[in-house]
Amino acid sequence: MKKLRFAALAMLLLLSGCEKRQTQIAPESLFVLEDGVTSQGIQAGDTPEEFQEAYGDYTIQVAYENTGYTPMSINRIPYNEPISTMIANFFINGEPVSDEEICRENEIEPEDLYSLLSSYEYLTSHEVIYRYLEFSWESGVIADINAGELYYNETFETPYRG
Repeated sequence: MKKLRFAALAMLLLLSGCEKRQTQIAPESLFVLEDGVTSQGIQAGDTPEEFQEAYGDYTIQVAYENTGYTPMSINRIPYNEPISTMIANFFINGEPVSDEEICRENEIEPEDLYSLLSSYEYLTSHEVIYRYLEFSWESGVIADINAGELYYNETFETPYRG
């Protein structure tokens, strides 16, 4: 059930993300969370200024309670409201790629991205991993941080044949 939740979340991000311009593609090392501290040194209790300094070069997705994630400028995020922010990225065959790059290379429209990445044909010839860092905000500080990944080949029971 958890895998399907993340697949649905990834689909929402995909549908909103293909047309957005990423400043920098997040490397795999960005998604490391060890003992509650990110690879950028961010942890619960940190402020918006510390978050902006660490992640200002990446596309930030924002979700209000009971809404999906939407890209937002890091300087416009309402940190004092109960929100979640997320940095997420796809890794195709081990390489970080933007949604735009996947769309362009496969000559598809943004609304077709989820279908492509979950298709048997694509998954047998590509390893697809979706990684994310999710930050929960309360009273203007980070309350909690979660990191995870969704391995599409396993989720859709389609082994990568390289």
